[in-house]
Amino acid sequence: IVRREKTYEFRKYRISSTVKRIWFYLNAPHSAIAYICEIDPARTRSPDDDPLPEDGLGNREFNTRHEDWDRYDYAYRVKSVRKLNAPLSLRAIKELYGMKIAPRGLVYAPPDMVKDIPLDQQLLLWALDDDNS
Repeated sequence: IVRREKTYEFRKYRISSTVKRIWFYLNAPHSAIAYICEIDPARTRSPDDDPLPEDGLGNREFNTRHEDWDRYDYAYRVKSVRKLNAPLSLRAIKELYGMKIAPRGLVYAPPDMVKDIPLDQQLLLWALDDDNS
């Protein structure tokens, strides 16, 4: 995603339409949240949704229901990627924001974390030019 090789984030579950960004936690040895991606609402494999453009890793597999993509029924277009100015370590996540374990899967960002790490103050790595990109 950071290198724009993957243009959609695929999930086995629908993320609430109120969620506008995904915070990415990097496993060991990093053990930190390092990136925030703005996303579009879910695209699905239903007849009402157009196929994904085949411009990124996994898009063709999603469209063709490749067996390795079984149950990955939700695709979220990545609109931008920002790198946190200071990665948020697992220790800080636990101490400052009360999380008990490393955030994996679907975990909502605590409101204080969102407030303490303003999106517009993080390093913009890339963003789509417009909503039709």
